[in-house]
Amino acid sequence: MTVKTLTPIFVLTLVPVVALQFSPVLAAGRPDAQQATIQGSPFPGMPVPSANARRDPIEVTFTKWRTAVLPPAPAVPSRFLFKGFAGGDLGAGDFVAEVLDRKVSTACTAFDPPCTPGTTPPTITGSIASLQAIYEVQVGEHSFVALIQGGSTSSGGRLEGVVVSGWRLGAHVRVAFDTLSSCTDRDGVAHGPCFAGTIHVGRAPNE
Repeated sequence: MTVKTLTPIFVLTLVPVVALQFSPVLAAGRPDAQQATIQGSPFPGMPVPSANARRDPIEVTFTKWRTAVLPPAPAVPSRFLFKGFAGGDLGAGDFVAEVLDRKVSTACTAFDPPCTPGTTPPTITGSIASLQAIYEVQVGEHSFVALIQGGSTSSGGRLEGVVVSGWRLGAHVRVAFDTLSSCTDRDGVAHGPCFAGTIHVGRAPNE
């Protein structure tokens, strides 16, 4: 039986071919500095997959302003309606909201004469509002409605809850917003006061 051996020339020819098949980075040459430093990519020099493709948590920005109080004050309890616009990871869209319940802590100014915050009678230092609200983000197939609750002060608020309808049903939601004296809608019309913030949406339970 005759045993054939690979000649040195054939071996040297074969190695580069295999390397080119299994290493796109080597085949394309050395990646430039910008590609090599892409953060979050599992392969140096390769693009980072989109948040939606990886089903990662996303962040939506919003700006809103109050449009109505139902029923009209001084009826109690009142519901507050809001509208605005959204942006962030899902792209541009519309935003609507309704505050279902709002209760404010007793401030020292409610007493006659006013008390010193934190002393007799004991009261919460500053005014804190307890909130329960519905937020709806309207961005096509990624639209969702979240039921949230938390609190706010005159400067802003923090709330959390869950997506109850639409995209990422069941996902945990965290909301943070700041209070602004005024803002401008997409048509250049001024509104105020306004509330601008972010909605952090986690993964859905089945993802």
